[in-house]
Order: sequence, then structure tokens, then C-alpha cells
Amino acid sequence: MNVPGDAQSLSLIRLLMTHLAETAGFAEEDIGKIEIAVDEACTNVIEHAYAAISPKPSIRLEVESNAEQLRVDIVDQGQSFDYNSYIPPKFPDHWNEGHKRGVGLYLIRKCMDDSSYTRLPDRSNRLRLIKKLSKPGDSN
Repeated sequence: MNVPGDAQSLSLIRLLMTHLAETAGFAEEDIGKIEIAVDEACTNVIEHAYAAISPKPSIRLEVESNAEQLRVDIVDQGQSFDYNSYIPPKFPDHWNEGHKRGVGLYLIRKCMDDSSYTRLPDRSNRLRLIKKLSKPGDSN
């Protein structure tokens, strides 16, 4: 699914993720985590990867679910970045120093079970997010 690469698309993306996660059988808490992670990832594309691009290209969402997990690939045509060199903020110092932003990647990694970034051969970026479906009795 392609959505416009602008902030107005974020509410549609959140609704879509909620619906897909509910349909896949995720618990309410995990649905919220999926929604937060995908929203943060798409916000980062809009605010950072597409910062110097006008008009903004679309964002492609590729979603696959099975009995074990939900996988969301967020593909954009913007500026690449080094996902693996990200150093999470130290709390509460981050807030105490007056920072109000800069926690998107931290939230993505905390909310999802796995995440990875790849610069694809066509020079697009893919952020892959995976959330495992908890079974009754699991202690996630």
C-alpha cells in the first residue's frame, strides 16, 4: 500500500495498523505498541528522510502476518541513515536536559520484537518491523 509522504497520512496509517493487528489476533497492548512503532517510523521518514524533498514521495507499507508474527516493511525514497549506529538516550537525563524529541528510534526498538534497516539496490530505504504474536500463557 502506498500512502502520501506527509503528516496527514499518519492517522490513516495508525488506523490501518490497528485494524491489521486486531485481525491478526494481537492483544490490545501489543496493538498499541505496533501502532506507536509504525507511526514513529513513518514520522521519521516524513521529518528526516523527506526533509529536503519537495514534493514528498509516497511511503510504501508492506504488511504480512501469519500465526506467529506481524511484519511491517516501511519503504521510502528519502535520505538514508545509519540505523545501527543509533545510541538510545539516557533517561531521565534526556528529559532533564530539556530535550523534547529524539526518542522515535528508541520507541520503535522498545515496542517491536525485531527491527532492521536496509538500503535497497534501487536506493530506497526499508525499515522492517516485526512483532511476535503472543500465545496464551506467554510471558511477554
